[in-house]
Amino acid sequence: MKPATRLQLSVVMLLSCGAMAQALHAQAPVRNHLYDRLQISLSGTVVFLGPNVRVDGGSGTPGTDLDGDAMGLSPSTFEPRAALRWRLGRRHELDMGYQLAQRSGGRVLTDTIQLGDTSFAAGLRIESQNQADQAWLGYRFAFHARERSQIGAALGLGAIFFGFDIQAVAGATSGGPDTTITRFGVKRSVTAPTASLGLFGRWRSGDRWYIESDARVLFFEIGRIGVNVVEAGAAVRYFVKPKIGLELGYGFTGVKVTLDPGGTGSGSELSGRLKYTLQNLRFSVVATP
Repeated sequence: MKPATRLQLSVVMLLSCGAMAQALHAQAPVRNHLYDRLQISLSGTVVFLGPNVRVDGGSGTPGTDLDGDAMGLSPSTFEPRAALRWRLGRRHELDMGYQLAQRSGGRVLTDTIQLGDTSFAAGLRIESQNQADQAWLGYRFAFHARERSQIGAALGLGAIFFGFDIQAVAGATSGGPDTTITRFGVKRSVTAPTASLGLFGRWRSGDRWYIESDARVLFFEIGRIGVNVVEAGAAVRYFVKPKIGLELGYGFTGVKVTLDPGGTGSGSELSGRLKYTLQNLRFSVVATP
């Protein structure tokens, strides 16, 4: 065979191999992330908080209903969020995570408010701090588990680590050494358990797009605490790489907690009522090791 012919044959074979490799690569199945063994997501979250707090006095006298604006708190804050999904089998999954939600602010009171046994007169300036971190552990069972869809039951357990600290400064100033300042305040905290039961659904739309949603409710009592819980969420995911995805999601948690007086006599114990809503709009990076 002439050298020119051998060269032409080598070029043809090389091109043919390249075309076959490209075709095989194009036909390779894209990973189905509905059934990943493990998923870890880290999020930057805009958290919208809507607390309504009433702290009753030691004798059971109802306090003033206060919302975030009355406490001088901004309605939203930017916080991190971390979550993990661990698939135990085709139909079974655990979901756990933690959402930070902390803020501070201040205002001058236009009306007198009553918190527990402490009264804050109109005209005082108050400085407030509020924490409402949320931890959760969920279990999901998919009674419908197909290649492109999952539908099932979801059970959520968790806690809201709620607390606030309101401090006021009262003073009469005549200048120099005659200036007098008095500081006083109220600090309360409670760990409110949450639980909810409902349904979830996930769908694979195309090779890289995923849509998911869930809704859960539950009403229960534990000791001196009565809790009503409503939770819902939705998200869209797109996997830019086989093991890396991006998520745009929304979540809602609504909790009403009734707290009967406790028997510990602790000055930091919260007694009264807490209405609390947390909405989060998040952008997440999802990793599948």
